[in-house]
Formats: sequence, structure tokens, C-alpha cells
Amino acid sequence: MQFTWKAAMNGYTEKDWRDFVFFSANVQHLLGIHQLDIQQNLHRAAINFSRRQAETDATKFQFEGKTYWISPECAQFILSFHFGYYRAVPAFLVQRGYKLCIPVAKEVMLQQSQHYAALLGDRWQKQVVFLDAEDPYLFFKLRQQMDLGFHIFCYLDGGVSTAKDLQAQKLSEIPFLNGSIKIKHGILHMAFLLQKNITVLIAKIAAENEPIVICELSHWFENWFPNGRQFTDYFSRVIYEDFEEALLEYPEAWEAWFYLHKIMSPSSDVATWPAKTSRIISFSIKEKQLLFDKFTYLSYLLPGTIF
Repeated sequence: MQFTWKAAMNGYTEKDWRDFVFFSANVQHLLGIHQLDIQQNLHRAAINFSRRQAETDATKFQFEGKTYWISPECAQFILSFHFGYYRAVPAFLVQRGYKLCIPVAKEVMLQQSQHYAALLGDRWQKQVVFLDAEDPYLFFKLRQQMDLGFHIFCYLDGGVSTAKDLQAQKLSEIPFLNGSIKIKHGILHMAFLLQKNITVLIAKIAAENEPIVICELSHWFENWFPNGRQFTDYFSRVIYEDFEEALLEYPEAWEAWFYLHKIMSPSSDVATWPAKTSRIISFSIKEKQLLFDKFTYLSYLLPGTIF
């Protein structure tokens, strides 16, 4: 078994292999892939795609169908995933004159500002506003920006959620693929309270030299739910069910595989794990050898102390 791990680590640095260990657990829970070589192939494909989409020319995209349900004059919530050419979604909107308010973590505000400055030039500050995603007064600030005509743009699977002020970081577990994930749905709750439309967009995978196509994944425009809890529980499931189809077609295009364990805690039925050997994998950190249980996400420092 030790020889197999060492052979599998060929071409990986110690950190790369450590990152793969968690990636492996995520895909094993949700995709039901237990073979190490297939997991490695998907891992490399995901890395390659991530690099490719980061270098994509944001001008090479188009919209599938009409955008009549996203009116520049009627501010709404526009949601997406870190899937496919996801940077093309907000780029598509701002280049067509839409104004976006984007909740982000403080540590990435400068990076995001530079991105939109490069995309829009001097006019970027008139079209894009960033808010601290962890601000306890975020709800009121979002409402203020929407009154000024800004659409709220947010990635549902990001590392920082807008759930903090209203949901106190409470997580909701939903079925997803072969298992389940824990999600924060504060942004949906805010949309319900503000009685604003919601549109979920994704950028489809494009073949080389073909335009990137942005399409609607889900849309909600009428409130027939008696309360916000029922709405967020229902609509979050609908969104992720629709997302499953795109993800199963192009699993390498979901960037969240690299950090799901940190924010969305994948899980699955232990009965779907065929053998103990598919659960345990070795990795190193600071010259210490550990065993990692992919089912529980627990690490054990040899000869058995929990790390």
C-alpha cells in the first residue's frame, strides 16, 4: 500500500499531494469515484481547466437567448457558481452596462478592483461596488445599493457567504450528486425579504475557438411561499439539482472541488464505500507522516494520534 501511494505521488510536490488528498475525498463522497488513478486524472484535468479559464479572453462570450428577464432598470439578485468560465458571467453584464454590487471577502477586494479596472477602465467604479461579505449590516447595504439600481451578484459556492448576518452561519444540508453538502443560503433569504427576482447563470464549457455561452440555470420571480425558510430550503435545492446536470457533464470545470471540505462539508452513505482501503490515504506535513480518512476527513499522525 505504501509503495502504491509513493508511485501515485510521482509528479506531485508534497503540498500538491496534500491538496489532492482532500480533493480525492470530495469527489469520492459526491461522485462515487473510488479508483485512485481516475481521481488523479480528474484532479489534473481540474487544474488544467482552472488555468485555462483564468486566461480566457473575457470578450469571447455571448448570451444564450434573450435577457429580457434581467432588466437594467429593475435590480435583482444574479447568482452563479465557480463553474466553467465563471469570470465571464459578471464580465458579460458589466460590459453591457449593468451595474453590479458584489459581496466579497475583505482580503480579495483589491484583487477584484484591479480585475474590473482592467476590464472596464476608468468607468469601473460607476458600475461595480464591492461590499464586505461579512459585514453584519450587509442586508441593509445591499438594499441601499439596489435602490440605486445595482444588481447583487454572488457566487453560491464561494468561500465566504452572505449568510452571516441573517442566518448566523447556520448551514442547511441538501442532497447533492451521490451524497450531500452543507450550504449557506443567506443570499437567498435576503432576496426573499427584499422581494427581488433571482436569476442563476452559468457559463457553459466552450470548445477551443468557440464563443463562451452564458445561459440561465434557474429563475424565480414570484413569491408564493409563506415564509423565507420554506423559500430558501426549496429554491436552494432546485438550484443545486439544476446545477448537477452541468457538473456531471463537465466535472473538471467546478473549481470548488479544491475547497469543498472547508466550506460545504461533503458527506455520503458509508455503505457506498466498498472497502476500507479506499478510505485511507497517506500524506506528509512538516516531515511527519499521516494517514487521512477520506470518509471522516480526519488525519492520524502515525502511530495513531489524532492530528
